[in-house]
Amino acid sequence: MSTKRILTTAMALLLIAAIPARATSVPTLTVIDTINPGAGSSGAMDRSNSVALSGYLYFRAYDATHGFELWRTNGTTTELVNDINTNGADGSSPYALTALGAYLYFSATDGTHGYELWRTNGTTTELVYDINTDGADSSYPSGFTDLGGYLYFEATDATHGAELWRTDGTTTEMVMDINTNGAAGSSPYALTALGDYLYFQATDGTHGYELWRTNGTTTELVYDINTDGADNSYPYALTAFGDFLYFRAEDATHGYELWRTNGTTTALVYDINTNGAAGSDPYALTALGDYLYFSATDGTHGYELWRTNGTTTELVMDINTGTGGADSSYPSGFTALGGYLYFTAYDATHGAELWRTNGTTTELMMDINTGTSGAAGSYPDYFTALGDFLYFAANDGTNRGLWRTDGTTTESVPFPGGTNQYISCDCYDTNIVAVGARLYTTMYSSATGYEFAYLDEPTYVLPETSRDGSLWTATLVILAGLTAAASIGLRVRGARRA
Repeated sequence: MSTKRILTTAMALLLIAAIPARATSVPTLTVIDTINPGAGSSGAMDRSNSVALSGYLYFRAYDATHGFELWRTNGTTTELVNDINTNGADGSSPYALTALGAYLYFSATDGTHGYELWRTNGTTTELVYDINTDGADSSYPSGFTDLGGYLYFEATDATHGAELWRTDGTTTEMVMDINTNGAAGSSPYALTALGDYLYFQATDGTHGYELWRTNGTTTELVYDINTDGADNSYPYALTAFGDFLYFRAEDATHGYELWRTNGTTTALVYDINTNGAAGSDPYALTALGDYLYFSATDGTHGYELWRTNGTTTELVMDINTGTGGADSSYPSGFTALGGYLYFTAYDATHGAELWRTNGTTTELMMDINTGTSGAAGSYPDYFTALGDFLYFAANDGTNRGLWRTDGTTTESVPFPGGTNQYISCDCYDTNIVAVGARLYTTMYSSATGYEFAYLDEPTYVLPETSRDGSLWTATLVILAGLTAAASIGLRVRGARRA
C-alpha cells in the first residue's frame, strides 16, 4: 500500500472513531423516593422553579420533619441543603431560585425575618440581607436577573415600597427610589438584560407603568409610550434580540402591539391589527436564526404564528383556518432545536399538538392523542432541549407522560414500572430540567406519590478524550502510529524528489 493511501486510510479511521455512538433505545427513567419514602409525596421540583448549579439540581421539596426546604441532587446523591426554618415542620418555603457565580440565591423565611434574601453554595447557606427590618415582615425578593456581576431584583421595605435592588453577595442595596411617593413603590417587573443595561417595567407615579432601564449607576425612563398622563403602556414579554429589546406595549392609538428599543430609539415595530386600538396582543417572543417568532392576531386570522426581523413582520402560517377565518391556533411554548422552533398549536382536526417551523416549512409533528373525537389533543408543554432531542410532557389519551422527538421520530419515554403513573407538577416554571446530560422531571405513582425521576441522554455527551487502558486507547495509538509513519514517508519521498 502506498504511503499516501496509508495516510488517507488512517485519517478516515480517525474521523470515524471520533463519531459518537447514538443510542438506539429510549433512555430509562429512574425514580428517586428518598426524601419522603413510600406513598407519601415530597412534591420535589413542585411549586417553585428548579435550577442547576455546579452539577447539582437545586429544588424545593417536603418531608414531615423539615417541611418545605431546599434540596439538591445529582442523581446519585440527594440531600437536604439546609434546614433554614428550624421551627419543626414549618419549612422555609424557598422560591425564585437563581444562580449567580458559585452561589444560588433565593427567597426564604427562617421564621424570624420573614421572606428575605438567602444564598447557598451547597456547603454554606446564609441570610444575605434583611431588607425589610420590621421584625418578621417580608421583603419578598423576586425577579432575580444577572447583570454585570450583580443580581437585580424587586424587594419591598417599609419606607420605599417595592423598588429595584441589587446584590453581589457582599453589598446589597436599593438601586433607586423610582417612585418617591412614600411607600407606594415603583413595582419593577419583567427585568431583562440587554448590553450594559437592565430594562424593566415600572411606574414613578407620574407616567404610569412604562419602560425603564439601569446600568447600576444611572436609572432612567426610556420612553413614555402611552403619553396620556398617568396611563400605562405595561411593557411586557421583554426579549433581547440582536441589538434591540422587543416587547409588547400599549398606546392609546394601536392597543397592545410589538415595540422595540435599543435604549436610544424606541418605536412600534408593526401595527399588526389595524382595527383601531384593538391591538394584536403579541406574546411568547422567541428568537430563531434571523427572526423573532411570536403569537399574535391581526383581527382576521385569530392568534397565529408570526415573525419579524425588525424590518419585515409577517404571518408565518394560519394553522387553524377554521370556518370563520378568525379561529386561533394559540401557538406557545416555543423552543429551538436543530434549526427548528417547536411549539404547541391547536387546529380543529387534531386539537392541541406538537408542531415545528423553520420559517419556510411549518408542520404537525405527530397527532399524539388521536382520541375518539379526533381533536382531543395531547397538550404538549414543558419543552426542554437535550442532546439531539426535545423532551416534553404530553397526554396520549391514557395518561400524561414524558415524550421526546428529534424531528424524525416522536416517541414516548416509558415509565419505570408500577401502576397509575403520570407526569405531574403544580409548577411556576417547568418540571423538566436538564443538568448536563441528565434530565429531571416530576412524576406520580401510587407506590411513591409525587416524586422526581431522572434519565441520562447519551446523545448529549461526546466521547471522552482520555480512555486509558481501553480498546479505544489502543485503537487510537495504532492509528496515530500509522498516521505518523505515513507522514514521515511522505516527507522522505518529498526530500528525495527535491
